[in-house]
Amino acid sequence: MARIELCRLDHLDGDRLLVDTPDGDPVLVIRHGDEVHVIDAMCPHQYAPLLGGDVDADGILTCNLHGWRFRLSDGRSPDSEYIQVQRWPCGVEDGVVWIEE
Repeated sequence: MARIELCRLDHLDGDRLLVDTPDGDPVLVIRHGDEVHVIDAMCPHQYAPLLGGDVDADGILTCNLHGWRFRLSDGRSPDSEYIQVQRWPCGVEDGVVWIEE
């Protein structure tokens, strides 16, 4: 697996940032508490952007278009076993957020 640098942690606008991977795929970098998560930037339902969605205290991101929900920890919906967004293994080293691809 290759480690790919996405952004500096201090570049997050509040708790999230939209970033393109080197392949050009948009991902969402989200800081929730002390953890950082990287997930698909688009909801699988009508491809609405997840950037404006709310994250609750339990780490559930809600799409602001139709209310679909996703756990930041694994990308799966708490509402249906068939709904999910991709989540990348990630980390922070020396203030840089990276993913494994």
